[in-house]
Amino acid sequence: MTFPSLSTRRRLLATAALLPAAAWLPARAAPGDLTEFTFTMGVNTVPGTALIDATAQDLDLWRKHGLKPVVPPPLGGGDRRTWSPQEENHSDVRLYGMGATINYLSKGVEFVIVADLGTRAEWHMWSMADRPVDARQLKGKRFAVTQLSGTDRLYVDLFLKSLGVHQDDVTLVPTGGVPQNYQALRSGQADIWVTTGHAAILIDREQRLRSVAKISDFVGQDWDPYVIVARRRTLAERPALVKEAVATILEAVRHIDQAPRQENVTRLMQRFKVDEATAGKLLSTVSLNPSGKIKLSTIEKMRNHYVDTGVIKRDALPVDAIFDASVVGTVS
Repeated sequence: MTFPSLSTRRRLLATAALLPAAAWLPARAAPGDLTEFTFTMGVNTVPGTALIDATAQDLDLWRKHGLKPVVPPPLGGGDRRTWSPQEENHSDVRLYGMGATINYLSKGVEFVIVADLGTRAEWHMWSMADRPVDARQLKGKRFAVTQLSGTDRLYVDLFLKSLGVHQDDVTLVPTGGVPQNYQALRSGQADIWVTTGHAAILIDREQRLRSVAKISDFVGQDWDPYVIVARRRTLAERPALVKEAVATILEAVRHIDQAPRQENVTRLMQRFKVDEATAGKLLSTVSLNPSGKIKLSTIEKMRNHYVDTGVIKRDALPVDAIFDASVVGTVS
């Protein structure tokens, strides 16, 4: 074997020193080689999914995996009072709540759970602190909801059932969005707003909300995690794309799980444009499942809830129609 002379090696090293970093770092996919697909990270106010999305972007993980996510237009033009299954079938891959996924599957939406992110939301009934509501005296109260078929409406029903209150004894006030719900509460058009703890942290900067009750008091902690869902047609026709997208998202999850706290806080500060204290509160709501494996007992628990409350018929949506284990697998 012939080795280059000392002078030749020096010239090569000198040339490498002048090259930009991209010329000698590990190769990434060129822009023309990226595979486009539609991707939605779900509700923008969820700290867990927002942190995953920001981490994947900051670390350029999509490009590393040869993908280019394209965000479709907002559903219903941004007004959620109107709804159709066709509008929900707008993304190849999506981050969403398990409960909302099961609800929409029962209404004809064509997606399926392919991984469990592990991050959960604590739902509360909120009133204004200066107009407190007793959870034992809900009859005649007005509840602000985004839409009559939305997830927050289902949580209203769950709270009412848990507290022994009939649905006909309260009034629903559909507003079309989270800010509108908050405004309805502040203006006195509604007495109670059911939403998550992190949504309240983000919108109630003046800390005027008061928690009336929280859902974990009734259903426990193993409830409604955020999941990765895929459109059934995409999974059937482009399974490698779905697997690569899931691998990208879970790489971001593992990075978050191992990263210093301050790195995650800083990302949340930047994403939500909040101060460090608020970002810390948001981070405290984030839990993670780095393996992504789907927990079957949670799916059964969520599905049984929707059967018991009459949202879906017992035989209309079997458990194995809710998830697909081909991407990351399951645990019992």
